[in-house]
Amino acid sequence: MKIYGTTTSPFVRRLRVVAAEVGEPIERVDTATDAGMALLREVSPIRKVPVAMIDDRPLFDSHAIVAWLTERRGWGGLAPPGEALWESNVLNAIDGALDSVIQLFYLRRDGVAIDGTPYADRQLERADAIFAWLATQLRPREPQGLGFVEVALICALDWMDFRNTFETGDRFARLRTVLGARPSLEKTKPHD
Repeated sequence: MKIYGTTTSPFVRRLRVVAAEVGEPIERVDTATDAGMALLREVSPIRKVPVAMIDDRPLFDSHAIVAWLTERRGWGGLAPPGEALWESNVLNAIDGALDSVIQLFYLRRDGVAIDGTPYADRQLERADAIFAWLATQLRPREPQGLGFVEVALICALDWMDFRNTFETGDRFARLRTVLGARPSLEKTKPHD
């Protein structure tokens, strides 16, 4: 499977972790370069990573790609999903926190002075509220321990630490320590 994305994207990383856990080899097209972005624009009107090419057809969004992978390959070393409504809410919450923090990251990177603005404060408050709620929802699962929601959370927190965009502190420290040393997560940590 060919994946368009970067080594730093938390959305691409969650897909890379799942691919490793289910034994799906991937070829990555690096979209961090101008040439890579041009290739991404050729296959996706959304211009958002990850995009997977499956039988010469694009599949957008990490959730859709993970669903395709697990339907094809099973869950491999990952804990299969539990209750669908709960899992959907948790994943949407994680994505919501990431969306808020990523928007701030891009605005700062582009030189927009947003710190201390009502917009930035609302985005940070939203992320804080989401993480407070997530703390009531997540615990390492047994016996396998690592499911897609934990993958998504660890990828989000690691990205926030890597980009220094949001103070993650000791949020989910036990979960990150217990599950974060897994080879699929270790090998895919964000880097420049």
